[in-house]
Parts: sequence; C-alpha cells; structure tokens
Amino acid sequence: MRKILTALSLLLFVSPCAFATIKDDIGYTDLQAMLGANTPTGAGINATMVEAYVDSKYAPSVAGKTINLMSGASNPSSHATTVGNLLFGATGISPAVDNINVWQAGNFIGSGFLKTNSTTEPVVETHRIQNHSWAGGYDSVSSNTDALRRFDYAIQRDGFVAVVGLNNGSSTTVPALMCNSYNAIIVGRSDGNHSRGGTTVDGTGRVVPHIVAPESTTSYATPLVGSAAALLLETADANAGLANARHNSEVIKSVLMAGATKSEFLTWSRTQTRPLDSVYGAGELNILNSYNILVAGEQEKSTSATVSSTGWDFSTTTSGSDLYFFEVTDQHELSAILTWNRVITDGYSSPSWGNPQSSLANLDLKLYSADGFVLGDLVDQSISSIDNVEHIYSTYLAAGRYAFEIAGVSGVEYSLAWQTIPEPTTLGLLAVSFFAVIRRRRNA
Repeated sequence: MRKILTALSLLLFVSPCAFATIKDDIGYTDLQAMLGANTPTGAGINATMVEAYVDSKYAPSVAGKTINLMSGASNPSSHATTVGNLLFGATGISPAVDNINVWQAGNFIGSGFLKTNSTTEPVVETHRIQNHSWAGGYDSVSSNTDALRRFDYAIQRDGFVAVVGLNNGSSTTVPALMCNSYNAIIVGRSDGNHSRGGTTVDGTGRVVPHIVAPESTTSYATPLVGSAAALLLETADANAGLANARHNSEVIKSVLMAGATKSEFLTWSRTQTRPLDSVYGAGELNILNSYNILVAGEQEKSTSATVSSTGWDFSTTTSGSDLYFFEVTDQHELSAILTWNRVITDGYSSPSWGNPQSSLANLDLKLYSADGFVLGDLVDQSISSIDNVEHIYSTYLAAGRYAFEIAGVSGVEYSLAWQTIPEPTTLGLLAVSFFAVIRRRRNA
C-alpha cells in the first residue's frame, strides 16, 4: 500500500517586515491595540504538528519549547521550523504555546496515530490543536476514506481543532489527505493560489477552503489559522462563560469563519446552495473579529428572548425549528456561520475498532425578518445538501428585527456564530460625532 506525502512548501524564509504587514491584515495589530498587555498569547494551549519528510527530516527547531518527536529522532527540518514558528513561535500570534507533539505524516496516518486500515481505534489526542502542513494520500480510495473517517472520528471524540492546508497552485485538485475532512478547518491562501474544484474523496463537491490567510504558501497560511485558534482557546479557558468553546471544535471553527473578511476579494460570492466562495471560502482570517464574536458570549436560542447582534451558541437541534431573534439599529454588515460535525461510528464489534461508518445530518440556516417573536419574510438562506457548513452574509442589512432559524433533523450538535458590524458610513458618522464632542469639550 503506497503513500505519497509531501510538504506543502519549500519556501523557508518569512521576513519580519512582511509578517508585520500580515499581522495588520489579519486584525492582530488592532487586537493588540485594543487589549494591550492583556492580549492572549496561546498560554496553556498545547499543539500537535504533522509534517511530511523533507530530506528525511520532520522535526522543527524552535527555541524554548518542549518538542516531543512522536515518530522517532530527526534532525531539524527547515519547513517544519518555519511552520512551527508560525504556529507556536515568535513569528506567530500565539508564541506562548509551549508543549508540542510532532508526527511524521506517514507514521501519523499509519501505525502511529490514525492506524488506518487496522482494527485499532485512533490514538486519543490530548493536545488542543493539530496542524497539517502537508498533502498526500494512499493509492486507493478505500484507504483514503478510512484515514479521513478516522481523522474526523478523532476530532469528534476529542474536540481538538484541526487545521489542514490545501495544496499550492490553482491548477491542482484537492489532495485526498487530509483536505477532504469534514470536521477540520481547511485553509487556503489569500491570493487564491491553492487547490480548487471541491472535495474529491468521501463526498465530492463540498466547498473548500473554509478560510484563507495572507501567507505565501498554504504550509504557512495553515499555522497562522492554527495560532489564531490557540489565541481563542486561551481566551475561552480564562472565561467561565465560554466553557463550551474549550473542547467543542465546531465553536472555534464557526467563530473563525464568521469573523473572516471579504473586502479583500472583489469576486467573493456565495449562493443559497453553495455556502462559501469556491476560491476564498468564508474569507480572510481576522482575529479581531473572531475574538469579538467569542467574547460576546454564548447566547441561547429562544422563542421569547432576544440575543445580541454578535455572539455564538453551541447547542443541539430540536424537533422544531431553533430560533435566534436579534436587532440591528443601523445598517450593518452581517456574517453568520453554522457548523456541525459529521459523526463517525465503529463498524466492528468491540474490542476491535474499524470499518468506520459515516453519518452527516443536513442542516439549513435561514434569516427572516421578525415582528416581536414572530417570523416574517425570508430574507436569505443557506441550504447546501452536501456541506456541513452554512453561511449567510449581507453587506447591507437594514436596521430592524431579524431571526436566524436552524432547520433540519433533531439531535444534532451544532455551533452558530454571528457578527454584525456597522457599515463604514455609519462608522464615519460616529467618528465625526466623537471628534465633535471632543472639540465641544475642549472649547467648554
């Protein structure tokens, strides 16, 4: 059984000047300006890296970190070192991530972690994030399917956030492993120079990437998203009201995607049956937006109470519709993401584990106008029948009262994240008013 595994990039240098611009682009500089010394650093979050061999090496060399080589001894790999520095080092946005397990990709999908094509359950992941800056696959569809289902099972069981990079090159197809995962966050490049055409294994045609980041390769865009996840997880750990964001990966996935920005992409589009842009996904990573969504707090669905215009919820679908009523006072931009995991079950009888079986619920996200707690007209909807992501986005949501409806079968765990942002004209008027008040005070 042959495996083809490659690192997603051999570009090894990221200039400090370039990364300063990247931090601006992803909202990190603004987050630092807002939080100052209280900006999260990923402290207390452990990570896992999975790396393909580059010149027979897979280990990162990042000073001051506890690095556990899970696939045996290795000399430092320049590719792994650059990825590591972005995920948990000085060039990333979560430099306090300290304890890192590192797997060689072939060992990870084989006897080391996933145990593909065996009768043994995947290893339990005790770290909170997995980064996959590699691409590859077996030479059989059945083996790739088994590996993907084991991967999604581990995410579902252990609740870690997995970030997976597409291949480089707009003419490439989506690699079998691990970009066809349902439960991971699939990452592309902001310049769009990555795999296209939708998923290719175990459910074809699903839209990937989920999110993009402004790096020169997918290898480096992926840990940038991973480091953003670490920052959010530290934030969740520090706040009792954010407990459901700690070990339910759907929450971090929805919060990151709902916070992504589209203004960088003139051609960004979605349809009611295609929830994401076919090249840029939900848009470009913006950690300021995602942080604001997370700290707005978890807000429960209700048929008799109003939620804030920004927030999230982790819940389970009921036999009726699940409703979230909210209001916007001025014209706003709206971004809402619904995510849920596909469920993988053991196809064998205990004590063996194998032949994993897949089940994916079909949920829809709808936006209505509302009068009190009564639904009005349908404003928009996201109703893909194959994706486990739904997305509603509006650049100009008029002032008024609205409701999100989650429709589908009951008993499905999901995360809904949403954000409304005043349109620039509104922000401009607020700024003018603010400075006018200052002048009046100074003249008083």
